[in-house]
Amino acid sequence: MSYKNAIDMIKKDKVPNSIIFCGTEEYYIDCAVDNIKEKYVEDDYETMNYMAFEKIENNFDDFFEFVSTFPFMSEKKVCVVKDAAFLTSAGSLNKNYEDKLLNIMDGNEDCIIIFLIKGRKFDSRKKLVKRLKKENAAIEINKLNEIELSKYIVNKFKNHNLVINLSDADYIANNSGYLEYESTISLYHVNNEIEKIAAYKLSSNNISFEDIDALLIKSVESNIFKLVDCICEGNKKKAFEILDEMLLNKMPEPYIIHMISRQYRMLYQYVILNKKGYTFNEIMRKMKIKKFVAAKLSRQARSLNLEKIQYYMEELLDMDRKIKTGEIDSRIGLELITNGIIK
Repeated sequence: MSYKNAIDMIKKDKVPNSIIFCGTEEYYIDCAVDNIKEKYVEDDYETMNYMAFEKIENNFDDFFEFVSTFPFMSEKKVCVVKDAAFLTSAGSLNKNYEDKLLNIMDGNEDCIIIFLIKGRKFDSRKKLVKRLKKENAAIEINKLNEIELSKYIVNKFKNHNLVINLSDADYIANNSGYLEYESTISLYHVNNEIEKIAAYKLSSNNISFEDIDALLIKSVESNIFKLVDCICEGNKKKAFEILDEMLLNKMPEPYIIHMISRQYRMLYQYVILNKKGYTFNEIMRKMKIKKFVAAKLSRQARSLNLEKIQYYMEELLDMDRKIKTGEIDSRIGLELITNGIIK
C-alpha cells in the first residue's frame, strides 16, 4: 500500500486501531502520522489523547496504561511508537509484553496505535506483523522514483505560485542526491531546496535553470560526475572549483578519492556490458542504477576507451595506497588527481 492509499484510508475514516508504517520515505511516513493525528485528536485535548514513545521495550507499563485508558472528550486516542524495532528481524519484545500487545490489538477500539519503522522493513514472520498484514494494516511507504519525484517538485513549486518546466524539475531531482543508490536523503531535503529557491524568486513567477544551478546544493555523486568530466577533459579550473565546493561542504578528502575511484569502476562496468551487447535498459538492471546515472555513464563512456579507464583505476589505486601508507598527504593526493596528474 502506498502513501496515496494511506491518505485515502485516513480521509475515509478507515484507519485500523493498530497500524505499521515502514519504508524509506521518512517525510511521507511523518505526513501520514500527522494526518491521523489531525483527523482524530483535537488540539484542545491533545495532552490527554496523544502520546509518542521513542521505544516501548523499556517503557511498556506507561505505554500500556495510555493505550488501555479511555479517550478524554474524544472518540479515539492516538499513540505513536517512533522506533518499533521489535517488529523487525533485528529486534524483539518480551513474550509477556508481546501477548499483552496482541490482546490490545484484538480488543482495543479506543486508541489508534501507530508503529513506525523508518528506513527498514518489518519482519513478516512476527506474530504482531502477521496480524497487522492480515488486516491490511502494514503499510510500506518508500521513496519516489525519478518520474514521481520530478512531478512532485513541479507541484511543490506550483503550491508557491511558481512555474518550473519538467526538464528543470528533472535537474533538481537528479542533482539533489535523493535518487542515488542507498541515499539517506528524503523529501525533507528536497523540500528545503525548493523552499530556498522559492524564497529567492520574489520578482518573477518562473523558475529558470540559472536560478536552480546557482542555489541548488549538488549531491556528492552529482559533483563527482562533473569532477570526473573535468579531469578527463583537462578543464583544471572548473575541476578545482568543484573540488573547493565539496571541501567547503566538509567532504573528507579520502571519501572524495573513494567516490572518484567508484565512478571509474562504474564506468568500467558500463563499458564492459556495452561491449558485450547489452542494451541501455539491461545495463541499468544489471548494475542496479537509476536511469539518470546510466545516462551520465553512457555520455562519459563515449570519450573513454576501456584501456584508458583501466589506467585511471590503477593510478587511483596507487594514489590511494600512497595516502594510506603516509607517503603522501590526502589533500595533496586529491589535488594531484584534480590537476590531471592522471593522463
